[in-house]
Amino acid sequence: MMKILHTLHWVQFAGTEKVCTDLCNELAKQHQVVLLSSSDIAPYLSNDVDLIELDFERNRYNPIFLYQVARIIQRVNPDVIHVHNTKELEIIKNAQWFLAKSYPVVGTRHNPVLKKRFARADLGVAVSDETRLFTNAKTNITITNGVPEKTPQQLDLGTSFTLLAVGRLAPVKGFDKLIRAVAAVDFDCCLIIVGEGEQKAELEALINDLNLQDKVVLKGFVANVQDYLHSCDLQVISSVEEGLSLALIEAVFYAPVLLASDIANHKALIGEALVYDNTVAGLTEKLNSIYANYDHFVATFAEVKKDKERYSITTMVNKYLTAYEQLLLSK
Repeated sequence: MMKILHTLHWVQFAGTEKVCTDLCNELAKQHQVVLLSSSDIAPYLSNDVDLIELDFERNRYNPIFLYQVARIIQRVNPDVIHVHNTKELEIIKNAQWFLAKSYPVVGTRHNPVLKKRFARADLGVAVSDETRLFTNAKTNITITNGVPEKTPQQLDLGTSFTLLAVGRLAPVKGFDKLIRAVAAVDFDCCLIIVGEGEQKAELEALINDLNLQDKVVLKGFVANVQDYLHSCDLQVISSVEEGLSLALIEAVFYAPVLLASDIANHKALIGEALVYDNTVAGLTEKLNSIYANYDHFVATFAEVKKDKERYSITTMVNKYLTAYEQLLLSK
């Protein structure tokens, strides 16, 4: 049994937070897992995970704060520390100035953005091969995100052709482009966007400006996203930047068909036919094509879904455990 200390700089429950909590919950079935994070994350954790409240908003160079973190690390005495944000990485590394023992640190890069200080990680884990190009630890590997599979329930989402988008309401998710495309398609449809975020008021204003109040719904956070994915006609990922979208992985498990922007390695993962060119016009054209040839696109995505086990939580956890063990052996 390993003792693994995870750290998470809480902002809101979105992709990184879900990956971290799912990983902690699954690891805790067979290993001792401690998570340093905000108490706000408690509802998403199993009882097997030991949560220690810590505010990572504090100054990463404050010696008093770093000493407090060092005392926590010393008390937990983990085999390995796993961080999910570069600021956390700096705090954990700086805190070890107060410790006689050095603890190996694994850092996961969730986005394809280069952070120079991420180089302090002993092992960098990228969630996709593209993200690995921006992962600059001493040693770097790729471990694809995975999700726990649940049994979905059928929901009544209405009689219109239903589009579903999932994610934080932020410009990086491209929901404004998706809303504009819904206004331009030549078929009747309804768009449901699941998620919360800082762009909510802006998106509400756009919906009103385009007179789409009866066609676009900002649903907010839901705990049963798998039911919405299972019950929609088409899931759309309109992001302008991603590491490896959890929405894409959840689509493989639950959605009947997926359309995604041409970013990250979407085209390599789901095929050119299910990707659009990142413009509103391109998205509109592709939506019209999928609606007109729906059965064909469902069959195309069915071929992608045959390989869903590569995205299972079990596959992800086993790869992380192997990575932890190899890191410890190298020390």
